[in-house]
Amino acid sequence: MPDAPAGYGAWGAWVWLNGSIVPAAEARVSVFDRGMLLGDGVYETLRIHHGKIFRWGDHAERLSKSLDSARIDYPAGVEALKSAIAQCVEANGMREARVRLTITRGEGDPGYEMMPGSSPTSVVAASAWKPLPEERVRQGVAAIVASRRQTGADNLDPALKATSRIHLVLARMEASRHQAMEAILLGSDGYVREGTASNVFLVKEGRLRTPSTACGILEGVTRAAILDLARGEGLSVEEGLLDAGELARADELFLTNTSWGALAVSRLDGRPVGAGRGGAVALRLGRKLSDLVDKECAS
Repeated sequence: MPDAPAGYGAWGAWVWLNGSIVPAAEARVSVFDRGMLLGDGVYETLRIHHGKIFRWGDHAERLSKSLDSARIDYPAGVEALKSAIAQCVEANGMREARVRLTITRGEGDPGYEMMPGSSPTSVVAASAWKPLPEERVRQGVAAIVASRRQTGADNLDPALKATSRIHLVLARMEASRHQAMEAILLGSDGYVREGTASNVFLVKEGRLRTPSTACGILEGVTRAAILDLARGEGLSVEEGLLDAGELARADELFLTNTSWGALAVSRLDGRPVGAGRGGAVALRLGRKLSDLVDKECAS
C-alpha cells in the first residue's frame, strides 16, 4: 500500500469505502447520495483498544436494529463490517482508536425515490484515541439543559441511530454559546431524555437514576456497561422518568458515551452540581469502566 498523505484532519489517512481501503483525501461519495441529500442513513461509533473492538456484539445488534428501523437493506450483512473495521484500523497503524461506521441508503433521484440499481454506501473511518485529560475528568465539565427538545419515538425515534442529527447539532451549538461541553435535551413532556451525544445519569442520596429506554433514548453501549457495573457495586439503580428539576438537585450528574466513558457534570446552566466537581460515584464507575474495557479487549 503506498504512503497516504500525512494527516487528514483528526481522521486517519485511510478509510474503508464500499469494500476497499482508499486514501481519506481521495475517498469519494456521489453528490446524489441520500446520506448527503436527506441524512438518510445510520451509524455507529466504536472504541478500539489493544487493536480489538469493545463490545462489537452490542454495536452490531444496535446497528442491525437501526438498519431494520430505517428499512435499509444491507446485503453484505452487519457481521461483514467487523472485518472492514479491522482493515481500516490496520491500514492506519492504530491500536487505540475511535471508529465511525456509516451506512447510507445510497444514491437517490431528486425527490425521495431511489435510483434504479443503487445500493447502500458504507464507510469506516478511524481517528487516534485521545482520552479526556485527567484533570477534566476529576473537575467535571459544564452542561446546559437545551431549549430544543429531543425528537419522539413517534417521529424520529432516538433509538434509531440515524445520521439525521441537525437538531442535536443546533443543541450542541447552544451549549457552546454558553461555554458548555454538552447539552441535555428534554422530551416534549418535559422529562429528561439524553445529551446530544451521551446518556444521562444522576446520583441522589445514594441512588443511581437514569432515563429508561422506554422514555425514548438511544440504548447506549456504554450506558449498559455502566448499569451492569453499578449493580455489581451494589448501588441502587433506577431506570425511569427523570424530571428536569431533578438534574439541578442531584448530588452528582454524569454523562456516558463511547468517547467520554463516565464524565461528571460539575456545572449545569451555570450553577454548581453537588460539590461542583467530579463525584465519587462517577469517578469510581469511570475507573471500573476502564478496567472492563481492558479486560474484555485483552482476551
